Amino acid sequence: MASEYLRGAIVEPIEAKRARAAREFVKLVDGKYGARAEFDEREMVIKITPGQGTGVDAVLKLREMARAVALGFTPQQALMLEDDEYVLAVVDLKEYTDKPNHLRRIKGRIIGEEGRAKHTIEQLAEVSMVVGDHYVAILGKLGDVEIAKRAVEMLIEGKKHSTVYKYIQEAKRG
Repeated sequence: MASEYLRGAIVEPIEAKRARAAREFVKLVDGKYGARAEFDEREMVIKITPGQGTGVDAVLKLREMARAVALGFTPQQALMLEDDEYVLAVVDLKEYTDKPNHLRRIKGRIIGEEGRAKHTIEQLAEVSMVVGDHYVAILGKLGDVEIAKRAVEMLIEGKKHSTVYKYIQEAKRG
């Protein structure tokens, strides 16, 4: 028996630059778990409407996948969230500073020169990351995401990149 919560549609806002990914995503998931997925180009939202037999878990999964696309992951990466071992975590950089120039510096540390720091964290922790305007989104297996999230926090705190990479390697061996 579906709860009251499941009766309405779930709406995930999408930025214009992610419209193509949103269109592709709804093609991939429309009809999955008995739910309807559509992309409203006027409203710029992904809309998920649960069907009669759609369970709570399925709705939550679809919502999380739509959120991953909204954050900047590819539809294929978002579909990894169908596997219960995979999670999505978001580090809100605004929680660490309210100064725009600090935000730029923090993002610069996380991305690194030519994207090397971000790439190294992704490789070592075995996760996918998206660095947005004021957030870092991390997708992967729960333990790996927790390690990557801590690594991002260490960079925000000003730790050296080499210290952060060592932390990831030790945590992964762990």
